[in-house]
Amino acid sequence: MVAQQAVCNCEFVQLNHPAYSPDLAASKYFLIRNLKYRLLGTWFIDDESLKIAVNAWSESQKRQFYFHGINS
Repeated sequence: MVAQQAVCNCEFVQLNHPAYSPDLAASKYFLIRNLKYRLLGTWFIDDESLKIAVNAWSESQKRQFYFHGINS
């Protein structure tokens, strides 16, 4: 309850997420971990700049990168 109140006080939007799914977890960890290292230390002036950076990173990855993530 305290955390939810803090979210409201900061005027953040709380996003609902799907229940845990073992089918999605592995790929999410693989992608997020790699994306995190790429964006580490980068500051964005707005959400649009972040979206552009994430899309650019995603599109710059070769097909083998995604196959490796799925197979791991």
